[in-house]
Amino acid sequence: MKKVLNVYISGALTDLKNPSKIKKFYENIGNLCESLDFKSYVPHLNTDPIENSDLKPKDIYEIDKSSVIASDLVIAYLGIPSLGVGMELAYADIANIPIILLYEKHKTVSRFARGIPNTIAEIIFEQEEDAFFELKRFLLNWTQQ
Repeated sequence: MKKVLNVYISGALTDLKNPSKIKKFYENIGNLCESLDFKSYVPHLNTDPIENSDLKPKDIYEIDKSSVIASDLVIAYLGIPSLGVGMELAYADIANIPIILLYEKHKTVSRFARGIPNTIAEIIFEQEEDAFFELKRFLLNWTQQ
């Protein structure tokens, strides 16, 4: 029986200009992963800053940190700067978890984050559809290895 891989979907959640659109983007990444038989964890579905405002910062830290460490892959959207995403990437790096980075072509993204040794793909896109196409193609090839 094939092992189900856990994927953590990382992306900014604080002070978003268009929260419903960006959260839907994260959910669509999770849905794509689910369609490929991964189990995805999309943080805002469990620890959203607005919907789950009753959760204390320490609770969020523990929940999301343990979810990152329990994952087999982290997919991180870097198009919006985020301290939380940076921390999630650092924990993934320390735990030697493979990372896929996603961001738009016109965005300036930290070279520090882009230089993480566990990064297995850097998907730079113009339209969201391009991101999904390239991500799906990469994941299908990656799981065949």
